[in-house]
Amino acid sequence: MSAAGSEGRLGGSTTEVVLGLDTGTTSAKAHAVDRSGRILATANSDPIATRSTPEGGSEQDPDEIWQAVAAASRSAAGALGAGVRVAALAVAAQSGSVIPVEPNGRATRAVTWMDTRSQAVVESWSPDVAERIRAVSGWAPAPGAGLPTIAWLQAGSPGQGGEGSPVPVDRWASVDDYLMFCLTGQWDTNPSNAAGMQLMDIGTCSWSPELCRLAGIDQGALSPIRESGTVAGALTGEAAAALGLEAGTPVVVGGHDQACAALGLGVADPGDLFLSAGTAWVLTLVTDHADVAALPPGLNLSPHVVVGRWSASTNLGGLGALIAQSPPERAAAVFETCARKVGEALEAAGEMAAGGAAMVVVGGGTRFGELIEMIADATDRPVVTRPDASWPAVGAARLAAAALGWTAPEAEG
Repeated sequence: MSAAGSEGRLGGSTTEVVLGLDTGTTSAKAHAVDRSGRILATANSDPIATRSTPEGGSEQDPDEIWQAVAAASRSAAGALGAGVRVAALAVAAQSGSVIPVEPNGRATRAVTWMDTRSQAVVESWSPDVAERIRAVSGWAPAPGAGLPTIAWLQAGSPGQGGEGSPVPVDRWASVDDYLMFCLTGQWDTNPSNAAGMQLMDIGTCSWSPELCRLAGIDQGALSPIRESGTVAGALTGEAAAALGLEAGTPVVVGGHDQACAALGLGVADPGDLFLSAGTAWVLTLVTDHADVAALPPGLNLSPHVVVGRWSASTNLGGLGALIAQSPPERAAAVFETCARKVGEALEAAGEMAAGGAAMVVVGGGTRFGELIEMIADATDRPVVTRPDASWPAVGAARLAAAALGWTAPEAEG
């Protein structure tokens, strides 16, 4: 993959690029990509602080998230130099985190997808209710999704005014639509991020009145769901100044970071799959139908950012952390454990993983050749590794490029 940072300014020729922004849990990243798919500039923000509590709390400041996005954008835009214009931008964002917006417009907390304080709410639901939640939303109920977090906050959680006295909330947002509001002044989300709220009907990609009632909210308190890759609006003057871009720059509806990463990697057709082998390992498979009844246990179903596609994913746990913490003499045994878990997950996926398509692998696990060979053996399929990059940002850039009518080649590898 070729890339130019501040040491690779482009000088006098006029060039159009799109900007893909990746808002993860730990930081924000930016990739500026030209019409050929070449990455011309990259940037990272400083870490976004997460405030944890002994009770399982995990919160961030929404303004700090916005400032991280703005900083990454300014840095990437500044690295481009004169004669380069950002023609459009899109955002890939983490999913599941909940941002309560008060009637006065204040948003002071983001309860992240890592927060487990809604565990008691999840445990209070009967098996029939839990089964119904998965049937409608495509996701099994668990702490960290929007539905249980909102139900917990609605009950008057600590810091929300005390039991039975929650602080009034005018809107329930997540990171993606909060950023869209910061960028354009309007609230919009997308199907792949809305899935993490666990309030969306996976079959219709619209908010479910049934699930909203279970959360204790009205669906009017949620942002409109718009298709990924459509133009949502334009950068306001204030947002443009913060991002180092021109006011009026088109803002394209992005998607969930895993779905955008899949697009950036070219994982978009039924049967395609990729493994994110970072600190946590997530296996994602692409399908062309939203049939929750046929979904194997352990898989969650979400819309892809590609229309007419869905992604089924399963979290294999903190295997990357296990590798990092293991002494060198244990490496082979740990690699074997990791490869076996991947093989078992594919076997459990059944027909969804049939066909023997190559598995695309990204993340820190790709640094270990022996591990990659073991994964290939355990899955009985080719394994293709990709270089380190913010693949969610690449996918977001491809969405922005497609909205402008550009051809969408893969980023150069």
